[in-house]
Amino acid sequence: MSPKLLTLVARESFSEDEVKKFCINNFNISIKDTEVLAENAVRLTLSKYDSIKSKDIEETLDSIKVDFCIQEKTDTQFKVLLCDMDATIIANETLDELVKLTGVRNNIDETSKLAMEGKIDLRTTLRNRVQILKGYPKSLINEVKNVITFNPGGDILVKTLNSHGLISNLVTGGFEPISTYVGEKLGFHNIISNQFIFDDNDCFTGEYNLINGEKNSKYKYMKKLFEEKNLNFNEMVSVGDGSNDIEMLKNSGLGVGYYAHDIVKKSISTQIKFTDLKTILFFLGIKKINFQNKKIII
Repeated sequence: MSPKLLTLVARESFSEDEVKKFCINNFNISIKDTEVLAENAVRLTLSKYDSIKSKDIEETLDSIKVDFCIQEKTDTQFKVLLCDMDATIIANETLDELVKLTGVRNNIDETSKLAMEGKIDLRTTLRNRVQILKGYPKSLINEVKNVITFNPGGDILVKTLNSHGLISNLVTGGFEPISTYVGEKLGFHNIISNQFIFDDNDCFTGEYNLINGEKNSKYKYMKKLFEEKNLNFNEMVSVGDGSNDIEMLKNSGLGVGYYAHDIVKKSISTQIKFTDLKTILFFLGIKKINFQNKKIII
């Protein structure tokens, strides 16, 4: 049986000895080796680990606001990064922001939440929200772009993994040109998103080209990478927050929920609940000293 890796990431600094003592006392694990990744991140190699205890580990670490990842120790080299956009790479739900600019109030936030929880059909809610935009000017998109908030650590995540040779993909049920704006700002190699259709007066028609707005469409993109680029699922790392991300996260070598909806928390064991997107780099064993820290210009 392969050794397990337990990576812990906190918002505040801690010492290597503190981590080892805490884990031994609370989890009854045997630690073979430790590696300090940063002042707030440590990776432990475990020689003894009982998977039955994973829920106890989660509850204990949640109580002290520490994110963690338990993985098999393997020689797999990750080659692909797959990122959701709305409420993951950025804080906004951009289609909702667009609809709100029309002045229409149709429980937009609640509808989006239900779709992300998998309680209503994503494609239907997508179509209904786009139809609300019919007749409104394309210039609304610029207003949304002006209020986009990039989630902390996303720029460093993308730039660092790009520098390590990964192919970075922004895979979203959102729409061009908002997705291209976000993707180009952060340096994604590929941007996969839906496309609005505009009329001759540069107004929304209420129609769109569906590229990535169905259940499991992101998983289908993974299969496309496998079939066309000979890239295996276990060579992919992914991050997302909603129901349409679950199959992508489940089938990746490392799938991470980011401040995720309950349906994702129940389906995916590795979660970021307290820290930021840089934590994915720690989960991959990358030390802070090797992060690419050049800031984006918003």
